Amino acid sequence: MDLLTNAKFMITTSYGITAMIIYTWVTGVILRNSGTFKSSFFHLFCVGYFMNLCTYLNSFVTLRLPQNTDVSGTFSDFYSSLNLNNTDNMFPLSIFHTLHFEFAYTQYIFNCFVCTNRFTAICFPVHSERYWLKYFWVIILSMFLVPFILFTRHILQNRSFFNWSPTANFFIDTTYGRSNIYYYLMPSLIILTMINIAFNILAGINNVYKQNIDFLFFRKGVRVPETSLFSMAFTVFVIDLFLTSLTVSNYYLTNMATSLDSELVRVLLRWIPLLTPFASDALTLTHPILLLYFSKTVRRKCMESSSFLQKFHNHRFFAESNSNVVVVSVPRNINNLVQNTSSNK
Repeated sequence: MDLLTNAKFMITTSYGITAMIIYTWVTGVILRNSGTFKSSFFHLFCVGYFMNLCTYLNSFVTLRLPQNTDVSGTFSDFYSSLNLNNTDNMFPLSIFHTLHFEFAYTQYIFNCFVCTNRFTAICFPVHSERYWLKYFWVIILSMFLVPFILFTRHILQNRSFFNWSPTANFFIDTTYGRSNIYYYLMPSLIILTMINIAFNILAGINNVYKQNIDFLFFRKGVRVPETSLFSMAFTVFVIDLFLTSLTVSNYYLTNMATSLDSELVRVLLRWIPLLTPFASDALTLTHPILLLYFSKTVRRKCMESSSFLQKFHNHRFFAESNSNVVVVSVPRNINNLVQNTSSNK
């Protein structure tokens, strides 16, 4: 099979499957320890898992396999049959195509909700969690329904098909028109990214301010906003921003009438398609890696769920700690000090 000798396909598939296995494992640990992970942030994480799993699986139909299949490839006959003129083919390509752009919207909206969640947790720690939990499913349903009603339903109402080009192999298209899809998608991505920038800046300023106040007034052992989870949300935002920059730049540079006259633009148009798949994978697959890195509580629970990892319980990566609490360090020999003090009385 030609795909097995395609280095790009094999590399992206290998790390993609590995990341999804880790994603499934971490999500399972969170669901089994729901009493510990009560925060709306972890509810969002679990919803994001199912969304990103569907996104990843759907991408094999609409993106990963066709873009790595040349005109004589293993699946070339299948993709060639799904052309504009073949109206007899019963394969539901329009559904997969609709889901492709539906998930594009929901991923950016989801990351915006994650940033909003951390912003409200830091700036309004007393009341925000109650509202997040109360309206959680309303928020999630709106994340899927709003893009479908306003934008992606048009793809479903038209015909989707595959074209072939020497540079991109097989790529999906629609009678609705790719330009119509991106006409609404690009401004949406820009608006969501600007909202994320605002929330991250405000949350970061507020977080630093509160930490300085706690330091000045020696507030120890008190519960503070989940700053490590804010760090994770900020990292996701950076990935989000990078992918948005690539997508928007590629769209506008490609559609500018005079853009190809510039050598810089030609270089960018060569590099952007190479970087975009990896940035897209990072947006979909890095959530569990980032959560394991930034949350000690998640690491500890994951370690406890695996008999193999329990062998490394003394390693500092699995140090037992609660990332939501500022812990006051105490001497390791405190028990000996107490005993000596008692004996000296």
